[in-house]
Amino acid sequence: MDNLFRNKWFIRIISLLLAVLLWVSINVDDNMDSDSQWFNDTSSVTEVMNDIPLEVQFDSEEYVVSGLPQNVTVSVEGPNSAVAPVVRQQNFTAFVDLNDLGPGTHEVNVQHSGISNQLSVDIEPQVVEVTIEEKESQDFPVNIDYINESEIENDFTIGDAAIEPEEVTITGSSEAIDRVASVKAIIDVGEAEGTLEDIEAPVKVYDSQGNELNVLLDPTTVDVTVPITRSEKDVSVSFEPEGDTPEGVEVDSITSETDSVTITGPNDVLAEIDNFDDIPVDVSDISESGTVEVDIPLPDDVSAVEPETVEVEVEVEEVTDEQQ
Repeated sequence: MDNLFRNKWFIRIISLLLAVLLWVSINVDDNMDSDSQWFNDTSSVTEVMNDIPLEVQFDSEEYVVSGLPQNVTVSVEGPNSAVAPVVRQQNFTAFVDLNDLGPGTHEVNVQHSGISNQLSVDIEPQVVEVTIEEKESQDFPVNIDYINESEIENDFTIGDAAIEPEEVTITGSSEAIDRVASVKAIIDVGEAEGTLEDIEAPVKVYDSQGNELNVLLDPTTVDVTVPITRSEKDVSVSFEPEGDTPEGVEVDSITSETDSVTITGPNDVLAEIDNFDDIPVDVSDISESGTVEVDIPLPDDVSAVEPETVEVEVEVEEVTDEQQ
């Protein structure tokens, strides 16, 4: 046996047989795969894919486009082995190429890329109408639009809001720019119990009919601080003596450097109060001129008054029995 393995012709014959077996094995597997693929591909299938995004190729630095649908429907037909991965992965693109077109209205074909040549492709719509316009930019001031304001309006007062930045740049077609009627930042004050600080508010652009316009904004949000305080009102005050002065003394005048106070409360209550007249000053123990601290009374439903006390000057004079 050892002599047999040392024979070079024996080794050559064995090597040739092994090579033949390997070649036969590879070709049998390939033929089986080919037969299997041929067998599976004999049946043709059709699949429909809805809401495929439509991409637009154009010079976005110079132009804006309008009129295009956002999505298209793509149908593919062919062997199941080719259709299945396209439907599953959807790694293809539906697009329109506008790079060679200038301003105006054009009809263009919807194209596709990334789909196997084995498949028949149908796109709906096949042709779309697109309008190309030169891009324009213009700065507009931002105003505040409050929502749910009625929920706090009886107890709070909304001051002038601070907006940063005060203007935004709107970019679009000249027709779209001309339609801009208002630019607003939306602020919800429904649950506010005090000043709203540094609120990041989205910016919306509207035409004269209140329709939101589809334009480019820079920036798309602004920072807003809204002063919200309890409702206040300044009302005038006046004073009158109360009680009997000691014998031989008579009140000549009651004056105060404070001629008004600030009251806090619901707006409907404050609306009914214009002044505090004839606030009583007890003079029953006053025998000479001087300063008196007087408490400011709180009317019903008024939550606070500032200041709570006021200094008044009471001037008195002595009277004789004959004057009395």
